[in-house]
Amino acid sequence: MESLRITDDLENIDPNIRIEKHIDNFEDTRIYFMFYIFKSQDSPIFIWVSDSPTFSTLSVSMKIPIEKSPVTSHLLESNSITSNDSSNSLSQRIVIKFKVQTFLSYSISQDIPEMSHFIEKTIFDLLSKYLKK
Repeated sequence: MESLRITDDLENIDPNIRIEKHIDNFEDTRIYFMFYIFKSQDSPIFIWVSDSPTFSTLSVSMKIPIEKSPVTSHLLESNSITSNDSSNSLSQRIVIKFKVQTFLSYSISQDIPEMSHFIEKTIFDLLSKYLKK
């Protein structure tokens, strides 16, 4: 497994945050994952997923008492409707499964259902591992 090299000294500055980086491949596409996990259990998580070094979308999802489903808002929208929809629905599923407020940047250039499923499975597997630490 290849490591993701990002210059980031945040972990050295703040011991209450952990940064996990992961690279995987789906067919010919390299996909980058980065997780910012705060050590307090009530803190949100930040997830960046991309097939290029871009930050073009950002959504936030959280569970609120008056709604059955998590509410989601786009803080930064891309020109791609697909990317916005994928980010929205994936961040809601993360909130439902892990019960944590989620900030998600999802910047994938191709809309392939199998790739979306692969990305979701990878995120869920990695979060299951990272949130136990």
